[in-house]
Amino acid sequence: MSTGRRRHPVEIQRESKVSDGMGGWQTGWATIGIEWAAIDSVRGDEFLQAGQLQAATTAKVTIPYRDDLTSADRIVYHGKRFNLKALLPNNTRSEMTCMCEVTKI
Repeated sequence: MSTGRRRHPVEIQRESKVSDGMGGWQTGWATIGIEWAAIDSVRGDEFLQAGQLQAATTAKVTIPYRDDLTSADRIVYHGKRFNLKALLPNNTRSEMTCMCEVTKI
């Protein structure tokens, strides 16, 4: 893949827990890095759930290889959350393709 295709700056986020000072925990998302990515839509579906029409979009996000990512992390770009479902490194480990489920913020 040409580096020129990775032209979208995306935030890589990880869920974090912070003490609320009263014996409980607050959860939130912390940015652990910013990478240049190529984003391609793969599939879109519409389905009926609980009597309402819902939409699901699957996207392929290609970023430089990172060995610290898990499927519990997410990518954020322009008001959309890309929840990681599968992480697929290439053979040389120079980049990885992340298969994601897309939701709006």
